[in-house]
Amino acid sequence: MLMTKAYAKINLGINVINKDEKDSYHNLDMVVVPIELHDRIEIEVLPFGFDTLITSDDKELPTDETNIVYKVEKALQEKCHYKEKLRIHIHKIIPVGAGLGGGSADGAAVLIGINKLLKLKLTLDELCEIGLKVGSDIPFCLKNISSRVQGKGNILTPLKQKKHYEVLILFPKKGLSTKDVYINYDKVGTSITADIEGIISSLEKDNLNLLKQSMANQLEDSASSLFPGLLDIKKEMFSEGLDNVVMSGSGSSLFSISSDKKLMKKVYNSLTSKGYNVVLTKTK
Repeated sequence: MLMTKAYAKINLGINVINKDEKDSYHNLDMVVVPIELHDRIEIEVLPFGFDTLITSDDKELPTDETNIVYKVEKALQEKCHYKEKLRIHIHKIIPVGAGLGGGSADGAAVLIGINKLLKLKLTLDELCEIGLKVGSDIPFCLKNISSRVQGKGNILTPLKQKKHYEVLILFPKKGLSTKDVYINYDKVGTSITADIEGIISSLEKDNLNLLKQSMANQLEDSASSLFPGLLDIKKEMFSEGLDNVVMSGSGSSLFSISSDKKLMKKVYNSLTSKGYNVVLTKTK
């Protein structure tokens, strides 16, 4: 048996560049950072006579052909033609529909895990090529390093992150569909813009003030119109003393970033006491 970790991510900035009318996917310009929050994936080869099986301790997580892990395993099997049947167990910690790349992280971990377990000897670039066909966030999750991500997730530029920060993440009880958020974005547009160059510069120079000023997510207006309560939660996070709150990915999670560990712990305790699902973690 092999066990591997699937790390979540946060988007410090997302700008939507345009929509490709050929495939209806959007071209983006983002800064994406991995965080310590992670799922755990167990992979083992099954005895002869069994078929590949995906299981999870999260009853709400589908384990059929709609699961991204199912899709990447099939894509890898078609590429390498291995005969082994596998049991893949997902110990789920990253919330579903939160915009933290949990599904993509699981998919990336499975690609890495099977490649190692079965000694397939595929390179990281080859794994990225397979992963990109299944999910646009998978190449980032495979490389697991702070990056500027452009296009449809296929153009990655690693960044030099000088320091790691405390991250507080709040998961609203309502998740959001990535597809729905993008469809709605085409209707409602955006009123904000992320300063991508500013975010990059701030990470390289450890300028937290510049980072906070530069962060934004152009999908936030769309997500808020689908989930009106999101803005109220964001206001409450600000009222707790946080000076920056941004939505990650297509939502619905909201996060704040800081170097003040004491403040983050205080806000964590307060929001938790109010019944919110909150996690304290760090950038990787």
